[in-house]
Amino acid sequence: MRHEGSADSEDLSGAALRAARPKDLVQSLERGITVLTAFDADHPTMNLTEVAKRCGLPRSATRRFLHTLADLGYVALSGRQYELTPQVLELGYSYLPKLSLADVVRPHAERLARALGASVSVAVLDGTEVRYVHRVNAPSALAVSIRVGSRITAHRTGLGRVLLASLTPERLAAYLDSAGSAPGPQHLDPAEQQQLVLALDATRKQGWSYVDQLLDVGVRAVAVPLYARDGSVVAALSASLHSATLPQRTMIAEFVPRLQEAAGRISLELRSGIES
Repeated sequence: MRHEGSADSEDLSGAALRAARPKDLVQSLERGITVLTAFDADHPTMNLTEVAKRCGLPRSATRRFLHTLADLGYVALSGRQYELTPQVLELGYSYLPKLSLADVVRPHAERLARALGASVSVAVLDGTEVRYVHRVNAPSALAVSIRVGSRITAHRTGLGRVLLASLTPERLAAYLDSAGSAPGPQHLDPAEQQQLVLALDATRKQGWSYVDQLLDVGVRAVAVPLYARDGSVVAALSASLHSATLPQRTMIAEFVPRLQEAAGRISLELRSGIES
């Protein structure tokens, strides 16, 4: 009897809690946020079944929420695995402006620009493009004009190549498919795709990217990755200058260690909890 009474009490308690909730709540929004926040350090990637089980939702509903979040840019699909994208960091920008990625990198980028006499940029991968979140211009203007918020096709920049090199094989294949069907300068034919794959493999192995007059005539750049707390590449840091300023070998020898040193300090701050 006590067991039955306990069950009845639990049922009544659950019903009371549901009745006490405001009637004008939007349940679909609540469930969407539940799906979004299901991903964490212990669950960085999950398939549909795992997300549904973790959220306590039907597979059909979970699929719709994931497709919506993917369409909005907050979730990416690699094979059958879903994962968050750097765009989720924007959700906290208005509430935590002092902890934004741009603010974290600003002092490091300014010191680096003065030390190297170069333009220094930080960007994140946003779909098929890199989006610049911080920029310090060199004393002498380069041919290309870039500002915070600028978007450029990823494979046309050293920053983008560092970020593309960090992708899973499935996500990289999806990027190449998109580039193969893209019009104009964004288009990559099969031979160019193969060259890009080889370049990304070299970037992945050496930990940095060097590009010469890829984005614009006379512009050279070196880029390195920035790491988040979970060890994933969350952004990239680059330094660029006019090709007449330094020979290629000298630029690589001088820039790579300084960039990696600055990237290490920035990544340490990100790993300390300042990830947005």
